[in-house]
Amino acid sequence: MSKIKHSALSQKMGDVYHYYITINLFFKLEIWAKCSIEEQGDIVFFDENDKQVYNIEVKHHVEKNELKIYDEEFQKTLYNWFNIKDKFKTDTKLQLLTTSTIAEEHPLYHWNKYTFEKKYKVLLENQKKPDNSYYANVRKYFLKINKDPDELKKVLKKTEIIYSLPNIESIKKEIVKNRYFDIFNKYEQHSEVINSLYGLIASGLKDKSKWQITKQEFDQKIKELSSLAQDKILRTDNHIKLDEVDRDIQNYKEKQFIKKLINIDFEEDIFSMAVDDYARTVLEVSKRMDLSTSIEYESRLQEYDNSLVRRVNEIKTAYKYRSGNDIEKSQQSYSVVMGSNKIPFMPEEFDDQTTFFQKGYFHILADDEEKQKQICWSLKPEDLI
Repeated sequence: MSKIKHSALSQKMGDVYHYYITINLFFKLEIWAKCSIEEQGDIVFFDENDKQVYNIEVKHHVEKNELKIYDEEFQKTLYNWFNIKDKFKTDTKLQLLTTSTIAEEHPLYHWNKYTFEKKYKVLLENQKKPDNSYYANVRKYFLKINKDPDELKKVLKKTEIIYSLPNIESIKKEIVKNRYFDIFNKYEQHSEVINSLYGLIASGLKDKSKWQITKQEFDQKIKELSSLAQDKILRTDNHIKLDEVDRDIQNYKEKQFIKKLINIDFEEDIFSMAVDDYARTVLEVSKRMDLSTSIEYESRLQEYDNSLVRRVNEIKTAYKYRSGNDIEKSQQSYSVVMGSNKIPFMPEEFDDQTTFFQKGYFHILADDEEKQKQICWSLKPEDLI
C-alpha cells in the first residue's frame, strides 16, 4: 500500500473512531446540553448556557504508539487549546484522548496528578534533545505559546490525558460496558443501538457550518432504542381493573359520544357498553403513552386515528346506499364498526389482545368537541353535511 493510500485509510479510521468515542462520551458524561463535532475542537460539550464543559481532542493510531512530550499529538493539542483559551470557563476540562500508551518512567505518565506549576516545569524540562537542540514540534508549537506563561498555566490547569484507549477494533466493546446496555441480552441489539447512535451523529451535520447533537436528541434516541430490549408489550383486558374506572352512565350523559348514540335511537344497553369501553380506553391510552418508547409516537398515533376514522366512513358509506330507513342503517353500520377486525395500534410495540380498546377509541374520537363530524354514527342526510 502506498504512503498516500495508507495515510488516507488512517484518516478515515480516525474519523470513524472519533465518532465512536463521541458515542461513549454521550453515556459517560452527565452534565451537558449539546455536543459539537469538529467545530471548536474534535468533540466539545456545552452546558445549557452555551459554555464549554469539555473540550476533547481524539487521537487514534493504527499501530502501537507511545506518547512523548515532544510528539505532535501532544504539542499541537496544547497549542490549539491555548489559541481558543478565551472560550473556556474556569472549570472547563481539556482532555486529550489517545490510543497511545505512556511509559511509567515518562513524565506524562503522572500528568493528571500534577499541579499546573508542575506541568509547566515538565514542559520546560523536556524541550530539548540530548544535543541541546529543540525538538521540531516544540519549536513549532510550544515556543509560540510559551511567550505568555501565565495564560499557558491557566490552560495547563485544565488539561488531562486519557491514554491507552481501546483502538477501533475494540471500541464497541468499550461502549457496551455502559450500564445502559445491561437491558439488552443479544449482541445484535448492541450493534443496532451503536449503529443507530452513529447515525445520530451523522444527522447532526444539518449544515456544514454547525455540526451539533443535543442532549435532548440523544435522550430521545436512547428512549426509542430501548424498545429493542423487549418483545412486543402484551396488553389484555386484565391490565385495566374495573375499580380503576368510572362506569356510571349518569356521569356521561352530556358527553358527545353518548349524544351521538342517542341520535340514532340507542338506549341504556348500548350506552352501558359504550361507557365501559370508553372509560377503560381513556385510562389505557395513558398507560400506553407511558409505555411508548418511540420518537415517532405522535405521528404514528395520528395514523391510528386516521385509520379508525376511515374504517367508520367506509362502513357508513356501504350502508348509506342500502335500502331501509336512516335510523336502522345507522344502527346496523354502528354494530358492524364495533365488531370489525382490529386495526393494529403501534404494531411495532404492542401485542394488543384487549377487547375494549378499539371500540373505546372509536368513542374517544366521536367525543372530540373540535371535530364534531370526525366520527358521527348517524346516516340521516342532515348529519352527513
